[in-house]
This record gives sequence, structure tokens and C-alpha cells, in this order.
Amino acid sequence: MNRNLVSALALVSMLALLGGCNEEAQPQKPAPQFGVVQVAKIYQESRLGKQGVARVGELEDKAMAVFTDLQAKLEKARADKNEAEVQKLEKDLQSRVYFLQNVIKQDQEHVMNVLQTEMKKAFDQCRTDNGLLGLFTEEVLPSYSPEVDVTDKVKAILDAGTADFGELPSLDMPALPEPANATKAEEAAPAEEAAAPEAAPEAPAAPAPEAPAAPASK
Repeated sequence: MNRNLVSALALVSMLALLGGCNEEAQPQKPAPQFGVVQVAKIYQESRLGKQGVARVGELEDKAMAVFTDLQAKLEKARADKNEAEVQKLEKDLQSRVYFLQNVIKQDQEHVMNVLQTEMKKAFDQCRTDNGLLGLFTEEVLPSYSPEVDVTDKVKAILDAGTADFGELPSLDMPALPEPANATKAEEAAPAEEAAAPEAAPEAPAAPAPEAPAAPASK
């Protein structure tokens, strides 16, 4: 019986050793060499992305307030049948709408430029910190394993940054400069008048010739 017990214990020990060897023989899963970033999530959830969306919305609201105020003035001028004021406000409204559209478009481009610049910096830092060869956006690599998703890491780097978009642009239209040629003409006119010689006084009229004397009678 003792012999059987010893044999059983030896068999169990051997099986345990074999199991350990099998576990060690299993290859380790390689570490990811590339990462994937959900850019849309970065735009929507990062601090800088939220600030950009809020900024664009605030500027659009202010532009709409300017437009509404001008439109109300135009409607009042029409109700008062003030044709001169109507024409002036219609022209002003048209130029102001064009100006506001340009300001909003340029600021949207500014927001995107800042976001893309800061996101590129966050991508580079994330790649370096995690020893990756490169990062892909989700649009380029639609199928991937969850362990290669580094979106939250990129977002954390962005949120730790101090970048912002600066002050909102002004919605006041700059005054149009006076035409240069008109200004010079106005300045030259008085000088020309001062330089012009005074007109010579009119010469006195020549005396009329006397009539010849009548011959003496004989």
C-alpha cells in the first residue's frame, strides 16, 4: 500500500511539472506596435474640442444678434416710409451680412487649425510614451483589437495642455478709408486758388475824339 501511495504521488508530481513546462512553452502575446485613435471622439469629448464648438456657437449667436438688429431698423424705416433711410440700411445690411459670413468662416478655420496642431502634438507624445511605431485614425483602420485603441490616452494628453483659441474676433465693420485721389484733389484745390495771379484791373476807357471844328463863315 505504501508503495502504491508513493507511486501515485510521483505521478502527480510529474504531471504538475509537465503542466508547468507546457505553460512556459506558450508564446507570449506580442505588444502592439501601432495604435488607433477615434478622432471624432477627441473632437466631441476633449476639453479643447468642447471649447472650439462653444466658441463657434457663441460667435454665430453674436452675428445673428447684429443681423437681427439691422433688420429691425430696416423694417422700421420701411414702416415710416423713409426711402432714403431704407436704401441706406439695405446697402448696410447686405455688406454687413457678407462681412459677418467671412468673420465666422475665418474663425472656424482658426479653430480647426488650432485643434489639428494640438492633436498632432498629442499623437506624437502618445506614440513616444507608449513605444509605438505609429498611430492610425479609426477611418483608416476600421477593424482593430480593443487593446490598440489609444483614444483615451490622446485625450488625456490634450486635456492636460494649456492651448486655447484666443479672444473672439470683432464683429464691427472697419470704416472704409477715404479715396486717396479725392483727398489729394481736395487738398490741391485751395493751393491752386492761392497760387492763381489776381486779375489785372481793367484799363480806363480811352477818351472819345473831339469832333472837328466847323469852318469859319466868310
